[in-house]
Amino acid sequence: MLRGVAEDAERAWFAPIMERLAADSEWLAEQGIRLSQWGPDPGTGKVRVYLQRYSDEAGHFLADRYGPDIVVDTESRIWRSGRGSGSEA
Repeated sequence: MLRGVAEDAERAWFAPIMERLAADSEWLAEQGIRLSQWGPDPGTGKVRVYLQRYSDEAGHFLADRYGPDIVVDTESRIWRSGRGSGSEA
């Protein structure tokens, strides 16, 4: 039972950041920052963000905009649509 409560609390903590990333994704793409995937990172307790093409400038921009609750991964990833979550191109 406690595990379910902890998971609900974790989802509640990450949800606003993930929703904000989703809402901003089109605007970010217009700025040249294309998000590939994002979600809770159990290893850091933060939201991990992957970009289609990582750059230090994009990473710093996102860290400044979204604060210390995100980690921008330095590995670029392009995910194919139409396949299951987590499939890489």
